Amino acid sequence: MSAVSVPHESPEEVTQRIPRVPAGPSSTAHMPPVDIGQFSPAPGQPQYGWGQQQYPPPPPPQQDQRPGGGRRGLVVKGIGLLGVAVLSGLLYLALKPTTTPQDLSTPQKTVPEGEFEFAVSASVPEPRHDTDCAANAYTKTQEYLRAKPCEELIRALYTTTTDDGRKVYTSISIVKMKTVEDAVGLKNLTTQDDTGNVNDLIKQGVASVPGLTTLGNGGYASQQVDREVVIIESDAVQHVPDEPTHNALMKRISNDAFRLTAEMKAE
Repeated sequence: MSAVSVPHESPEEVTQRIPRVPAGPSSTAHMPPVDIGQFSPAPGQPQYGWGQQQYPPPPPPQQDQRPGGGRRGLVVKGIGLLGVAVLSGLLYLALKPTTTPQDLSTPQKTVPEGEFEFAVSASVPEPRHDTDCAANAYTKTQEYLRAKPCEELIRALYTTTTDDGRKVYTSISIVKMKTVEDAVGLKNLTTQDDTGNVNDLIKQGVASVPGLTTLGNGGYASQQVDREVVIIESDAVQHVPDEPTHNALMKRISNDAFRLTAEMKAE
């Protein structure tokens, strides 16, 4: 069987043999140009990448997922700070020292401790202040104070009780002289016998104690510091049978009363 020969055609001849279809409504030959930026993305697709360049929106703020985060955390912290402030205020009120108006207006009197317990006599509740010492002295002491006048005389009356229950009266006189030499002279004079002294408040009649006209018969003590001379006399209505023993006890009481002078000068 012999092969069939096909005539050779050129490419142009083949193209001319293809049938031509006229353009119709379904043809795309006359489709208008389309801006691809007008297309909308499919549902669920991101907005960027279509048409004009766009950027993705910022991510939403992250909520604090830790315990106590967010508004709840702020509320908890605020309550905690409030509790601390209340507790601090209560501690301050509990620990601060209490001060009453009386504490501010009335200074506290402090007297050093001693052997005997003294109390201010009800007959003379406040110390007496004078400037004429000679008028409040007698015999040679009065003469000395006329020649060498003092600046001030402070006197007070106290009471105490002995172990056997006897009430003792103690008179304290503070004489302030103009010079130290005058104070030394007064101290030396009053320690001698029969030279007089400054009147105690019972001898002068400021205080009245039945059975006592003076405290000069009991225990005596004196002290000179700078320009001041302190004279103290103590006695009781009842004496023990042994007079030297009584006088020795009265002298102990007088020596113990020196610690009261600071209180007298402060008033």
